[in-house]
Amino acid sequence: MKKLYILSLLIASTVTFAQGSDSFPYSGTLNANGWQTHSGISGQMTTLSGSLNYSGLTTSGNQTQIVAGNTEDVNLTSATALTGAAYYSALINLPNVTGQAANTTTGNYFLMLGTLSSTTPPTLTVFSARLYIRAGSAADTFNLGILNGSGGTAAPSFSSVDYSINTTYFVVAKFDFTTNTASLWVNPAIGGTEGTATVTNATGTTAAPAQVEKLVIREAGTATAGTGNIQIDEVRIGGTWEYVTSNVLRTNQSEISGLSIYPNPVVNGTLFINTDANAEKTVTVFDVLGKQVLNTTTSTNAINVSHLNTGVYMVRITEEGKTATKKLVIR
Repeated sequence: MKKLYILSLLIASTVTFAQGSDSFPYSGTLNANGWQTHSGISGQMTTLSGSLNYSGLTTSGNQTQIVAGNTEDVNLTSATALTGAAYYSALINLPNVTGQAANTTTGNYFLMLGTLSSTTPPTLTVFSARLYIRAGSAADTFNLGILNGSGGTAAPSFSSVDYSINTTYFVVAKFDFTTNTASLWVNPAIGGTEGTATVTNATGTTAAPAQVEKLVIREAGTATAGTGNIQIDEVRIGGTWEYVTSNVLRTNQSEISGLSIYPNPVVNGTLFINTDANAEKTVTVFDVLGKQVLNTTTSTNAINVSHLNTGVYMVRITEEGKTATKKLVIR
């Protein structure tokens, strides 16, 4: 079974593991393309043909969709752990209100930030800046809200605006670690400055995590009382407002000239990394759960990975201000 699992990852298309953004430029399931399933039925979340379009935002690739009644929850790892403040953004569209008729009060959440535990293996234990959705007061509309986290009598804060189905909206969420507060903007200016939020929330009493590493998409509830059907595109997670609201989806990656890694798979405990510059480079390796398992800075091209268990990893290489991410297999 392990060999089949590794093979499925090896034949996957473009991986977006450490990019902090995804425009879904591939087909098939999300968990075969850089996302990790951490709950529910694996493989339910897939891509749909075509991008959501929003004025002023350059879009590409395809999109994904939450389906009413499905249960898979997936997460994407940020390029770096985020502290101080963490942001995420996405384009969303409701093709209908199926699945939200019973959620006129508290609604249900479908996008959020996630924090890994310090246990082995790590698990997602804290969910911050939870983006909520519920049925609106008028037919074929919905409301959006935000919740900072769990604990106490936590209750999401909703915008009173009835948003229309079959309309694409640009949403930005922020989590402030110092104040344990979450904020939501709906349709802020692309490439603008951070202004007054549409709504803010600090009702959850659970202590703010020290950092977040994940952007999470959640399918929850039943087919008639859950998150409903929601199309999602152009997702980003980052440490600044500028990153998640720029007009072009960025990947935190720059080309490293002549980059190659070998052998791949590694069978003797040594990974070689060559570039045209062969300058000092920082090498960071993550396991499939997003946990950092190696971090080193070296001027040589040989990296000792003998302590890593058999499996699939992602290796992030930074040289002269440029960063690239490659898939790595250890046997």
